[in-house]
Amino acid sequence: MPLVRSYPWFLMLGLALLAGCDNVGIRNPFAKPAPAKKMAATTAPAQTTTPPKPSNVTARQNREAEARSTMIRTTSLRGGKTAGGGTMEERLDVRDAVSRIGDDLKNTIEYSPALVVWMVDTTQSASALKRGFQDAAPKMYDDLAGALAGKSADRLTSAVVAVGGATPQFLIDQPTGDIAMVRDQIGKLPSDDSGAEPIFAAVDQALDKYGKFQAQNRAVAIVIVTDEAGDDQDMVDAVIAKARPLGIKIHAIGVPAPFGRLSGLMQTAENRSDGKPAIVQGPETRRLQRINLDFTSSGFGSQEIDSGFGPFALNYLCRATGGAYLIVRSSALGSWPGNASVYGGEYRRKYPPQFISADEYQQRLSSNKALAALDAVSYLPPGGAITAPSTNFRTGDEAALKRSLDSAQRLPARLAPPLEAIYNRLSDAESDRDKITDPRWQASYDLALGRAAAALARTNGYNQMLALLKSGRKFDDASHDTWILQPADSLSEAGSRLEKVRKQAVDALQRVINEHPDTPWAELARRELETPIGWQWTEA
Repeated sequence: MPLVRSYPWFLMLGLALLAGCDNVGIRNPFAKPAPAKKMAATTAPAQTTTPPKPSNVTARQNREAEARSTMIRTTSLRGGKTAGGGTMEERLDVRDAVSRIGDDLKNTIEYSPALVVWMVDTTQSASALKRGFQDAAPKMYDDLAGALAGKSADRLTSAVVAVGGATPQFLIDQPTGDIAMVRDQIGKLPSDDSGAEPIFAAVDQALDKYGKFQAQNRAVAIVIVTDEAGDDQDMVDAVIAKARPLGIKIHAIGVPAPFGRLSGLMQTAENRSDGKPAIVQGPETRRLQRINLDFTSSGFGSQEIDSGFGPFALNYLCRATGGAYLIVRSSALGSWPGNASVYGGEYRRKYPPQFISADEYQQRLSSNKALAALDAVSYLPPGGAITAPSTNFRTGDEAALKRSLDSAQRLPARLAPPLEAIYNRLSDAESDRDKITDPRWQASYDLALGRAAAALARTNGYNQMLALLKSGRKFDDASHDTWILQPADSLSEAGSRLEKVRKQAVDALQRVINEHPDTPWAELARRELETPIGWQWTEA
């Protein structure tokens, strides 16, 4: 029966995800079960009738039932050193990921013919990843030689597709069992200089071309090898809708998405002439959920955070089709993820992205003002922060003092409008905050509100303190002639409204730290609180 013959693929080729994107290790699901316990002797006479020998079909069904009962278990390959606020995962390379695909193929071909379709990103930014795949694939096929011994030549067939430029190149169009040919074509993968990566359109074409083989009792898997998220991520729901009825699993081997961002700070060189961003590797969620604000002590991207998940659309595609996104963290790949902070398994289990369709995602935004506000401000232009402002003001020459104060006030006058737009949008929607049930969305909203309130309090507080000095201020010590503005945990002198905003910032940021410990949100909240949210005058 077709269903019986292809069913093992659904169990064995699945590289089960931990929170959608962990690197996984796989135990052989076909190990023999432990011997059954001996039954106590009874007085009933032993049956002497010899049971009928099962047919070949029945024996095969029994073996498949045994495999189903065992199931594949996954383990996380974590641990090691600490960096920033998180734990650095073991540096896994492309060979590890390709080997896991090979392990699944080995199990599959024991019970069913299989087709693996390699779809490899050939753009400039993916050069290191492509080379790693070219080195790893031949070894994987060598390791499969024993499993293929004694089986027909087409027990395992392969196709190779180069993704890069306007259209994919089907280097091996018709699947072949000639492993020498497959290795040769993998070694000859071209290079693309356009930077274009229509990954989902390419997968869509591959489903049209190779879906028929699944219907012909051949288990089919597509494996995408890429360092980016794809130019056409908006196609993901349509591609999932096509892949699911076909029963084709889709896996990906790639880099982690930067936490809450489209790309890492340090990027590999790649030029594009179509106006699109050269490198897009995130975010890990369907839409951005992190506001783009500088820190007072450092810029927005000065310290990288690894989200622990792949780019949303690819991760969602793998997850929805029963496949896995295998994260590669290797220094050989280039600058990202580099030494980015990584958080462990508990964070991944508790804070997975919202793996839902675009329509359902939009419905959730529409049903909650706080979520809608978070989504809106995440796409506003970047907001600046008060960094290295003028803080020393010498008296004596009133005209010179006024000029220096006027000059200092130009900075907050420039920074305040975008900060007010971000803060007002979030603060006006705070009444719906307690209706948010998803912990990732809770942490994201609280962090955004806390950071926006902190930035606005510092900026407008600085401006107001300068205005107070303009209106006149007397020294406690008559020998002093200089006013120094220093960070402080208060804005009461600047007015009750700004003090209220300051307290709102502290409360929101502290809530993130208390309710979401050992997460990227807590790390960013602590970073925001490193500098006091307020100002005070001292004299010298």
